[in-house]
Amino acid sequence: MEQVDAVIVGGGVAGCAVALRLARHGRSVVVLERGRYPREKVCGEGLMPHGVAQLAALGMLGPVLQSGARRFEGIAWHIGDTSAIGRFPEGFGLGVRRRHLDAAFAQRCAETAGVDLRLGASLRSFTTDTAGVTVATDDGPVRARAIVGADGRGSLVRKQLGLAATSTASRRYGLRNHFRLAAGRSEGVHVAVYASDRVELYVTPTGPGEVNLAALCAKEDLGGDGLDAALARMIEACPPVAALLDGASPVGEAGLVGPLRREVSGVIADRALLVGDAAGFVDAITGEGMSLALVTAELAADVLHGALTAGRLDRAALAPYASGRARLTRDQTLLTEIILWGIRHRTLARHVVRQLGKHPDLFGRVLAVNSGHAALADLGLRRLATLLGV
Repeated sequence: MEQVDAVIVGGGVAGCAVALRLARHGRSVVVLERGRYPREKVCGEGLMPHGVAQLAALGMLGPVLQSGARRFEGIAWHIGDTSAIGRFPEGFGLGVRRRHLDAAFAQRCAETAGVDLRLGASLRSFTTDTAGVTVATDDGPVRARAIVGADGRGSLVRKQLGLAATSTASRRYGLRNHFRLAAGRSEGVHVAVYASDRVELYVTPTGPGEVNLAALCAKEDLGGDGLDAALARMIEACPPVAALLDGASPVGEAGLVGPLRREVSGVIADRALLVGDAAGFVDAITGEGMSLALVTAELAADVLHGALTAGRLDRAALAPYASGRARLTRDQTLLTEIILWGIRHRTLARHVVRQLGKHPDLFGRVLAVNSGHAALADLGLRRLATLLGV
């Protein structure tokens, strides 16, 4: 039976990033990806500056830019006639179609010694013993010293490990489509967020004259007449977005994902760890999903390599990944929860956006936390109180 250092289930951003990092350590990896490229995925498609830095470290920034990805300088928030525009204090963000980003990662894996990316190959099950993991796949069994679950929000690896948890939080959905803008209209240099009473619309530049329009909403806001009709209603209810998309052509059909939130009881087990959305998902609102996946993929590979070298792959040996991931994600997750709480209270949300507009330095500090360049403590209680009006 074939034996490798690790089997990674999921060939998206997180899984491929772990594979590439492990290969740099000289490890042998099999990546199982049930889909084939190119493929679409419902996603906000925004990479924050720390995610862009990870692309550069992997030698992939050039190919991704060549695919048509668009730089953006920050985030613009709009609630009614109240607006605020914030710039990243360091670096830049990227809007990139997932079909292009995933294909670029797949190509890099195919070119990398030590990485065996198997497209169209699904995980059936796996068993763990004291010597390793036996993974049953469509292509036959694979023996590995460890398994990495990078198989998304509905992770089969997480489920089999018993690490799923039940969420009692609100159940929001993500609806999106791409639009090719009419002549004379620009995709802009910011991710623009428009918040109404029930829906947030996110406009992300993803290509020359093209934007990704994503809506976050409750299930009841979708109606029963189809996703394209639901998105059209949301566009019509937001005059600035309707004006931007006047004369625009949809690229493909609208897609839906949700409920968005996924909670976990842990991210490690004996000979196993979870990365990306498989390790939990808070909300798409602040656009950190792919960026955190890339940052934590580096940590996962480093910890796993160290454990493989030491010949210890039990839960205790992998614990530095769990604690390190918690440190890396804590501030951004807490900031997301604070923003979500504020947005659900529209009077407060207007105050927050008004304060951000009046204090660009404060907005910059918020973006520094969200983009991984500062800790939430650096924001300070006084500034946070000013932001929330408490």
